[in-house]
Amino acid sequence: MTTERGPGPIPEDPDDTPAVEPSGSGIVSGAARRNQFLELVDLIRRNADFRRLFLGSIVSFLGDWFALVAVAGLVKELTGREGATAWVFAAEVLPIFFLSPVAGVLADRMDRKRLMIASAVLRVVPALGLVAASQLGQAWLAYVCVASISALAAFYEPIASAVLPNVVEEEDLSLAMTAFGSVWGTMLFVGAALGGAAAAAFGREASFLINAATFVVTAALLLRIRRPFNLGTVAAPASVLSHVTEVWDFVRPRKVTRAFMVTKSGVGVGNGIVGLLPVLAIDRYGAGDAGVGILLAGRGLGALVGPYIGRRLYGDDGRRLVFWCGASIVAYAVAYLFLPLVTGLWVAAALIVFAHAGGGNQWISSTYGLQLTTPDAVRGRVMSLDFGLATLAMGLSAILAGVIAEVAGLDVAIWTLAVFAFLYGSGWLTWTRDLWRAEVDPVVRTPRGDAAASVES
Repeated sequence: MTTERGPGPIPEDPDDTPAVEPSGSGIVSGAARRNQFLELVDLIRRNADFRRLFLGSIVSFLGDWFALVAVAGLVKELTGREGATAWVFAAEVLPIFFLSPVAGVLADRMDRKRLMIASAVLRVVPALGLVAASQLGQAWLAYVCVASISALAAFYEPIASAVLPNVVEEEDLSLAMTAFGSVWGTMLFVGAALGGAAAAAFGREASFLINAATFVVTAALLLRIRRPFNLGTVAAPASVLSHVTEVWDFVRPRKVTRAFMVTKSGVGVGNGIVGLLPVLAIDRYGAGDAGVGILLAGRGLGALVGPYIGRRLYGDDGRRLVFWCGASIVAYAVAYLFLPLVTGLWVAAALIVFAHAGGGNQWISSTYGLQLTTPDAVRGRVMSLDFGLATLAMGLSAILAGVIAEVAGLDVAIWTLAVFAFLYGSGWLTWTRDLWRAEVDPVVRTPRGDAAASVES
């Protein structure tokens, strides 16, 4: 396995076309940008391995959102409790927090490709378990299946972010990361809308079966990727704690890397609101599973457009990249502060689009910042720790949302979490003021891909 920077030799593949020679480096090429959609089409055309990784994510996310709408409707129907859907979202994210340190260690010590394929294949079992939960009418089994799928996803999603810089050329990384963020949003937009319609028309079990099938397709696509997922492996310290300590020793003197690592928690502390959207659709707007799909599709549309707007805003300047990470958290919070005042489904969906345009940009921008400022040797662990911190915030927020909704009502729950997000975003912007107002760009990457930060504390 090659340990040099770059993809290394690639076996012949009839689907591959010659790669375009690198034209530069940095956050975004200094040349005038073409239309971003055409850039993405070109990248997909000339890089077959990126195409397969990209399609695998499309298929997997599409099935996930098909199933999520159905699960939310199922547990709400079986329990009749306002907090039930928020706990589905907690079950979806908290296992990732507990397993992300292990996943990060394995991602840097083992073959990432095998880990991701195993994650996809094993998720078929709990995905089919959701069919049994529906047949038996057991909400607890649905929660267990959702948590199991989430636990296995800890060995896929953050690792995919660590793999991406090894699958594309350095000058394509910004576009590739933006595209991956838009996949999540696009499939949430499409999958939630279609999932709500499919659940209403064909039943929830059809959505669960589609979800199971998507994991098989994802594994098949990953098998065909030729480029190495790792540029090397690291020696195994005595324990997982040793690995986490090693990562902290790397991150601690680099304020810009630390900042990117904790920014996702800003949206995360308010993300419990998402778990209440199905209740708003079903109880307040009387729109059923189709209404759940519309509100979650609004979340997806925002997450789709947010990264592209963000890429335009921060351009090739790391200072703007840092600033818009924090400003996006504030925008997310402000939009949700108005949600309880809205009485119509479509106006609510519009607010959700705005909120998650901020959330989507913040997630992708911070991930891109980490990719720029971490070398491959620690990137798997850094990404997993970043993902773990974000999912911890999201999971605790979802639990809190469920508790407050049952004790004080939906409106109080939404306002409380939106205020938390607003305070976090404002505080983060204050803490990083020296980065986004620095005279020298704080986001620096050496030619070897090692990280450096010109502002430290």
